[in-house]
Amino acid sequence: MLDIIKRNALKGVNANSPVELMGAVVTQGPPELVIQLKNDSKLPIPKEIIIVAEHLTRHKRKVQIKSSDIKGFTMSADNHVHGYEAIVMTEAEVTFLDELKAGDEVLVTALQGGQAYYIADRVVRYE
Repeated sequence: MLDIIKRNALKGVNANSPVELMGAVVTQGPPELVIQLKNDSKLPIPKEIIIVAEHLTRHKRKVQIKSSDIKGFTMSADNHVHGYEAIVMTEAEVTFLDELKAGDEVLVTALQGGQAYYIADRVVRYE
């Protein structure tokens, strides 16, 4: 295993074109995703050669939620009351809706000599 890691590290060091992080702007949001590299305004990059990190997409995750600082009560239609001091959801599902949209600045890595582009994250600037 260590030999494989060393061999791959040497390949990276000796590569003619090491990984380069580039800035880009989303010009069209999903599902017809298009980005434009900031240092190359010639060609828009179409969705067919874009790979997007999952956290930048609309996706679902299962979560467990526990809260012990909530107090209250519920009442049924026949006025039967139950008090509670905590809420526990053991398999809740959360849908993340904040996918990429036009105007977003993103961090991109070219893969396979520019045959594919990986969008790693959204970039935020504090002004």
